[in-house]
Amino acid sequence: MGMAKITLNVLRAAALTAVCCSFGLSANAQDEDGERPPVVKVYDRHEDKIVLEITNDMWLNLPDGVDLRGFSPGVKVYLFSDYTFGKSDVSFAWGLGVSVDNVHSNAEFIQDEAEEGVAGDQVLTPFAEGYEYDKNKFVTTFIELPLELRYIKTGPNPFKIAAGFRVGYMVSNHQKIIDTEGKRKFYDFDNMNRLRYGVSARLGVGMVQLTGFYSLVPLIEEGKGTEDLTAVSLGLSFTFIK
Repeated sequence: MGMAKITLNVLRAAALTAVCCSFGLSANAQDEDGERPPVVKVYDRHEDKIVLEITNDMWLNLPDGVDLRGFSPGVKVYLFSDYTFGKSDVSFAWGLGVSVDNVHSNAEFIQDEAEEGVAGDQVLTPFAEGYEYDKNKFVTTFIELPLELRYIKTGPNPFKIAAGFRVGYMVSNHQKIIDTEGKRKFYDFDNMNRLRYGVSARLGVGMVQLTGFYSLVPLIEEGKGTEDLTAVSLGLSFTFIK
């Protein structure tokens, strides 16, 4: 019984010593004013997995007499996978997306007459003077593979800059006209470049950035219609998901 009592006393002394050491370490962690050091929050890096773009779509190198509306809204949506280089703020991203370009103008595509079985040139031609219409737009839809080299600063509202390259395939095109005769749509125009590629960029802070795309391929195939008609898009991109 004496040995058991001694052992119990030893265990109590050890427990008391541990408690005292714990309070001592806690006191040493405090600063001279008796306050604990501030807690620094660590932020996860934004990876911009989903990018939504609202753009103003336009064409460069317009034929004489063709004018574009001031704002032609288009929509682009991309899903990305982001690979970071070590612990840096630089990463490389690749993905898949859909680009719907809408270009409003005072013109329509008219195909020249040609020999039987051979498609003539596709020419962007302004409407005749006095023609009245409510809406006229040419719509192209592309499935795209976007690539981006990114710098995204870690933080709650990070600075972001991305330079990219996009390759796309045109899956559909049509022209929509609303005039005094009603609404009409014309599909699948000939001599369009189905394969398109170009450069892109994003620049901004937090969830909103300026964005732009410049096609390196004209809309119409070379030698088959209106020359050098080039697609350009400028607008805002939104990255709601990190």
